[in-house]
Formats: sequence, structure tokens, C-alpha cells
Amino acid sequence: MTAGSGPIITGVHTALIDVPLRQRTITDSQSSVESVEFLQVTIETDAGITGYGFNWNYTRGLRSVQVMIDDCFAPAVLGMSAFHRSAARQAMHTTSHFIGRVGVAQVGLCAMNLALWDIQLKVEEQPLWRHLGSVRDRVKAYNTDGGWLTWTVDEVIDDMHRIIDRGFDAVKMKLGRSDPQEDCDRVQAVRKAIGNDIKLMVDVNTVWDLKTAITCGQRLEEYDIEWLEEPLHPFDVQSHASLAQAIRIPIAVGETVYTVYGFHEYIHQQAAHVLQADVTKLSGIEEWLDVAALCQSHGLPVIPHTNVQQNVHAQLAAATANTPMIECCYESLFDIWENPVQVVDGHYTLPEVPGINGKLTDAVLSKYRVC
Repeated sequence: MTAGSGPIITGVHTALIDVPLRQRTITDSQSSVESVEFLQVTIETDAGITGYGFNWNYTRGLRSVQVMIDDCFAPAVLGMSAFHRSAARQAMHTTSHFIGRVGVAQVGLCAMNLALWDIQLKVEEQPLWRHLGSVRDRVKAYNTDGGWLTWTVDEVIDDMHRIIDRGFDAVKMKLGRSDPQEDCDRVQAVRKAIGNDIKLMVDVNTVWDLKTAITCGQRLEEYDIEWLEEPLHPFDVQSHASLAQAIRIPIAVGETVYTVYGFHEYIHQQAAHVLQADVTKLSGIEEWLDVAALCQSHGLPVIPHTNVQQNVHAQLAAATANTPMIECCYESLFDIWENPVQVVDGHYTLPEVPGINGKLTDAVLSKYRVC
């Protein structure tokens, strides 16, 4: 290791894992999920410090990311300082310039970025939230694990009560049934059952057209909805802007917005009120922080989309003033991580272990590894 340069990257390894959910199949308007794919990235250094990053997907697809990292990104960063993340990102971008800067390339860039951050934090002997400087010592959570689309109204209500009894005061349910009136009827039933003191969010997962979104959005206004999430195609910013003018419910987007430029366009067109930046859909921690700063400069909150990224997002939220809460979902997968976060009384606790906390347990890697 050259003095002052930081640890030198000597090896990059990947492992593809498919982990089944330890609960019944969950369904939204786009997906029916029985398992979650993970790609674990391991970066070795000449200092004996190893960094672990990851990315994930509901369905098949991460094998292509694994090939991208193994064949393109790994050779590009060997011999570089693990501290030189911007230079590493540029070197990796060069290998993927003409085959796309989002999608497969972006997913791989993020996994590499997280592993590089993990190395620096281990050298500093600090968790991410402490390195960034915290504004809170625990992070409020809202829960999405009780509102899946194919469940009956009675099942949704039972699960909402179970979640609320655990200390959550904010819950989310899925919309996007073939008959939008069913969506409205389900929301009405849930609101009546949980009362007016519980925040209720709804999530369409992008399947409505503008006419349906306006009609349903106006009907839902009487149920005190905290936000309407992903009502339309995520690339159609103008339609979101039109919807924002037509309804009084705040609009939330972000889990399928892949660059800081995409978030800038939503803000510029006044097309969203809640931005749900996901570090694993952006290129990594630096871009997530860029989005958070952009939102803060416009007085807007960043409330991360979080299914399996809790270890990273809870730490980012702890260090970000305009992140009042984050999502809690897929709790059956919490213990696949070494040093998993916990949710106590509706709040995430923060890790004390140095790093980003993005390493899957050896048992999970051994049992569920695909290649």
C-alpha cells in the first residue's frame, strides 16, 4: 500500500444467491415474489481489509450483472486505491459507456461502490452513519408488510392491526387491481379499521394511466392518504405533474428513478412531493447523497424505498436531516445479513460495527448460492 493512497485493490469476487421468502408469496400490481436474488461483491486489498457490497432483484436478472462485474468492472479497478471511488467509478463507466449507464451497469456500479465504502469505513473503524455525522440515533419506520395486493380485505386489516400493535404508526398498502373501484373500496375499509391516527400510504407500482390516476386519486382524498406512490410510468414526468395539479394527495416516486438527473426533472416540473431515492438503484452512496441534498434545497423529503437495503438506508437516514422515516419490508429476510438491523417500537436501531453492514451470512451464501 502506497503511503497516503489507501489500500490497493487486489481482487474482486462475486456470488449470486437466491433466497426464498419465509412467508407466503407477496404480490403487487407488477410482481409475485417467492424469493429474492442477491449479488454479493467482495473486494480484497493488499492491506488485508475486505469490503462487501451487494445488489438485489425480485426476479431473475442478476446473472447479467455478475458477468458485467466479473468481465468488465473487476479488471478496470484492479491495482487502484480502494479510497479512490470517483476514479474507480469513471474507470468502470468507461467499460460500459456504449451499452448503457443504467440497468445492468448501474446495478453493478452500486454493488462495487458499496464494497469500496465498506473498505474505507473499516479502515476508519466506523459505521457509515457515524462517518457521515448523525442527526438522529434511531430511524422511524413505516411498514409495508401488511398490504399486499392479492390478500383479502380481512387479511390486510388483520395484518395492519398486527403491525400497529408492534409500535408502527404508519403503514402502506398496495393498489393496482384490474378494477380501480376495488382499490378504493379496500382503502376505505382499511382506513375505517385502523382509524385516523395512523398514517396510511398507498402504492400503485406504476400501472395506472393518467385518467385512472386522477379519478382514483380524487376518490381517495377523503381517506387522508399520506401519499400516492408510483401511480404512473416512472419516465412520464409530465403526467405526474398533471396529476399533481389535479389531486390533493402528495405524490411519491423514486424506486424506479435511476439518476440524480431524473430526480431533478421531477422536482423541476413539480411532479412529486416525496422522493424515494434507493441507493441500490442509483450508482451508490455518493449519488444518493446528491439526491438528498437536491431535495433538501427544494424543501422536499427523501424517504427511501427499502425492501432489503435496510442496513444501508437506515444509516443514510440517520445522517440526513430531510429523511424523516424509511420503509420497513421483507422482515423475514433481516437475518440473512451479518449484524442485521433491528426494528424496535417502529424504529430502526443503528449498527455499531464498522462498515456498511452489507455482508450476507456464510450460512446463507453456502445454502442459497446459485453461482
